[in-house]
Amino acid sequence: MMIAVLIAAVAGAGEPVICLLDERPIARCRMEDRIFPDGRHRLTFSGRGARVVFEGKGANGWWSGTLDGRPAMGRERNRGYTDFSTRDLQRRFSWWYPADEHGTY
Repeated sequence: MMIAVLIAAVAGAGEPVICLLDERPIARCRMEDRIFPDGRHRLTFSGRGARVVFEGKGANGWWSGTLDGRPAMGRERNRGYTDFSTRDLQRRFSWWYPADEHGTY
């Protein structure tokens, strides 16, 4: 799975996911996950003219980093569904795999 994600990121294709940005309608988008040697991820989501980038590290279902360059935290609701928010709560972003809106267990 991880190899497929890295190949997709290099090819610029990304994986199909569902995105929810702030109060906008739910939209299909694509996710690219670039993983750095220090364990940091750069998750780039693009679709419908919007682009969102979360960069940071995850541990035990929690994420810490930046959302579009602003300090942010995130949590995995369950496998396949993650919520992010800037620390000032001015921007919210969620993503999930198409078949995992309610997660997998």
